[in-house]
Amino acid sequence: MKRLVLLLTVILSLSFFKTTFAQDKYSPWTASLSTNAVNNPVRKLPGEKGKFQTWNMDPAGFKLALSRHLKNKFSFETLVSLNSVRQEHINRDEKFPYISIDGMFKYKLTNSFVVNPYVSLGGGYTWLDEIGAGTVNGAVGIDFWVTYNFGLTAQSVYKHAFEDYGLSHYQHSAGIIFKFGGSDNDNDGIFNQEDECPNTFGLAEFNGCPDTDKDGIPDKEDNCPDTPGTNNGCPDQDNDGVPDLYDRCPETAGDTSNKGCPLPDYDKDGVPDKYDKCPELQGTEDGCPKKEIKDSYSKDDLNRLKPVYIYFDLSKADINEAGKKSLDNMAEFIKKGKFKKYLISGHTDNTSSNTTNKRLSLERANAVKDYLITKGVNPDILIAKGFGELYPIDMSNTEEGRQKNRRVEIIPVE
Repeated sequence: MKRLVLLLTVILSLSFFKTTFAQDKYSPWTASLSTNAVNNPVRKLPGEKGKFQTWNMDPAGFKLALSRHLKNKFSFETLVSLNSVRQEHINRDEKFPYISIDGMFKYKLTNSFVVNPYVSLGGGYTWLDEIGAGTVNGAVGIDFWVTYNFGLTAQSVYKHAFEDYGLSHYQHSAGIIFKFGGSDNDNDGIFNQEDECPNTFGLAEFNGCPDTDKDGIPDKEDNCPDTPGTNNGCPDQDNDGVPDLYDRCPETAGDTSNKGCPLPDYDKDGVPDKYDKCPELQGTEDGCPKKEIKDSYSKDDLNRLKPVYIYFDLSKADINEAGKKSLDNMAEFIKKGKFKKYLISGHTDNTSSNTTNKRLSLERANAVKDYLITKGVNPDILIAKGFGELYPIDMSNTEEGRQKNRRVEIIPVE
């Protein structure tokens, strides 16, 4: 018995010596001190008493564990236990010292800062008085951290003895656990190994990184770390998706493509020119005036409300014979019709420059307007506009498509 006590003392001394000299900034350690109970699961026949009592728990007993983190969720734990086991059938008051030394590989099931359930597998040696036997061990346990460095721990382990005379048994324990060792450069309570910002004081919720402006976005992901905000951490007063820092109109909601300012709207109809199919005329249908269809119109009138197309030759503004025939019919309709305004919009293909196309499209629109005037149409109800190549009605990569795009449209607008 004295030899076992001496051995226990030496092992404990070596463990603390190793702790003092082996820890480094990348290898945190944990130590725990627990009370423990030994459960002897030996089966007995009905009415028969086993050699030892089923449950044994010595008030002076303890279990001391020292664990070193290895990699990822793995660690290795050394455990020393002291307890006593009472006899059951000869002298019930007699008890035998229980001493065990074990080594276990632990695997944490989570990386939580608060609750760490784990499983362990390993082996050891258990003495009952002066008789000892090797064991293979399997355990489950949980560590609950009250603070970053201090917590509570509980474990249940089954130890299966290799020898017939050995004691196969369960050992249950509960106690306190401490985390220590390693380095914490910024003194934020998070070891460098687990700290994503090891040199800057930070918060556990951001893995050791700071949130200076307390907007819920860590500084390393915050484009404006000193000013609270929601748009990548930056303020955005007008909520247009462009942070005030880059917003040229920070108090007016705008478009990201226009540096946070509203898109131009020449006709002030609420549809930006970028999306307005009639940028110089106010309207509600894609920026164009709404074409009103009244019940008083005849069926023939309704059929003729569709845009009339007059087509032109390449780079020309001259009206051909087919165009003149269409315009003759259109002139009669306009003079008898009930519309107050007509838009004459000129268009081109994409074979010339924007400036040339804009000029040519206006020449085509004015040519149609002038022709209608010669046929007796009131010039005050005709509005001629040139839009160049902005609004094609067909593909511009074929001759057929380009021919359709070289046109003038006549559209009733009021």
